[in-house]
Amino acid sequence: MFIRRISGIQQKLCPRHRQQPILSCMAHTFRTHSNATHSDVKHDVIDHTIEDLVRQIHSCRTKAAVFVTGGGSQGVSWLLSVPGASATVTEVVVPYSRNSLLQLLGKEPDQYCSPETALSLAKAGYQRAAALTNFGTHIVGLGATCALASEPPKRGNHRAYVAAHSSSGARLLSIKLAKGSRSRWGEEQLVGQLLVKVLAEACDIDTSSLQLPLISNTAAPAGAAADTPTAAQAAPLHDELHTQMLPAAEPLQDLIDGKVQCVEYSGGHVFVDAPRSAGKVYLPGSFNPLHEGHQGMLETAVQIAAASGDGADGETEGCFELAAVNADKGHLEVADIQRRVAQFTAAGVPVLVTAAPLLVDKARLLPGAKFVLGWDTAVRIVMPKYYGNTEIGLQLTFADIRHQGCRFLVAGRLDDKGDGSFKTLKDINLPPEVADLFEQIPERV
Repeated sequence: MFIRRISGIQQKLCPRHRQQPILSCMAHTFRTHSNATHSDVKHDVIDHTIEDLVRQIHSCRTKAAVFVTGGGSQGVSWLLSVPGASATVTEVVVPYSRNSLLQLLGKEPDQYCSPETALSLAKAGYQRAAALTNFGTHIVGLGATCALASEPPKRGNHRAYVAAHSSSGARLLSIKLAKGSRSRWGEEQLVGQLLVKVLAEACDIDTSSLQLPLISNTAAPAGAAADTPTAAQAAPLHDELHTQMLPAAEPLQDLIDGKVQCVEYSGGHVFVDAPRSAGKVYLPGSFNPLHEGHQGMLETAVQIAAASGDGADGETEGCFELAAVNADKGHLEVADIQRRVAQFTAAGVPVLVTAAPLLVDKARLLPGAKFVLGWDTAVRIVMPKYYGNTEIGLQLTFADIRHQGCRFLVAGRLDDKGDGSFKTLKDINLPPEVADLFEQIPERV
């Protein structure tokens, strides 16, 4: 017997299927479950339909990160059991304990099993999927929070909320289950189907073939065992399923209004508040206009970073960064940002629009990234006058940048405002405390 630890929870692994929990390996034995009711036995056709949907999901080139708590494990099992799961699933996290969920969301939810928590989990999954993928990859975050049959029995309703977050917005499925009409296993089966359904729809896959085994009659099914006699009388004897669509707002206006931190344009997609940083190289600028020199500088910097071993799985990528907010001049107008972004989409290169005017702001937004600077910019950012005319201000700022794991690649240029010579990193009087954060880009690579 093998043991795997996921988010602080140990799961026993089946000796024959070491990559999935025993519960998952038992997916085809549920019909013999001792507590199964009539609503738990309609799975031969549903299993075939789900398998077909999962195959379509795996073939659509969408990457997903899945965060589920309180239930939803069967849906995860289906995603992993159908061949091709690595084409879709980047990560699965089960924040089952309170502390685990708090660390994941960064705050305590008003209610743990609620639509808001499911949507927050889905957005966290979306951001995680972005962090684990390349520019231009279509991504979806899945989140589920459930209150299902348990021991001791719950007093309240059995319910589940399943959400998907993508660049087009969010979709939410909310279900109040017919309490006492299914075993825990049967409830897990239904929630699992909702998880597959919402992911398939986020991938623009038709789910009309999936007939959810919803209970619509008003009489208690034969053989159903309620948690308590009084609960059986009070709880609804039918399922209540609701679907909600939350389309994405205009991202650039939200950026200007301070509602989001960044908007990425790459691969024909728009990614909102999903920064990619580890193994990435960013060239900040105003790009008014974008020219070949910018592209050549970024390409060279990516080669330098790749040679030093940066990037996940040995792959290093470059992206332009356009700050929509200027520390001195305010923010750009949305139309102006759109005009500048159009240059990058036409050239087929990624650009990240941010509300991070200062390098330390960029480092906090993009921890682990490398930033490409021209020689003249590198000269300015080590001048104490930009840090309250104090050395300690400069050192504290760069200590923050160092803490974020960021570094700078410096490109030489002609000093057209000085002696006209070609200047490089060695011509900058770098404070010893920060010198190791800078690296010269050779003229030729």
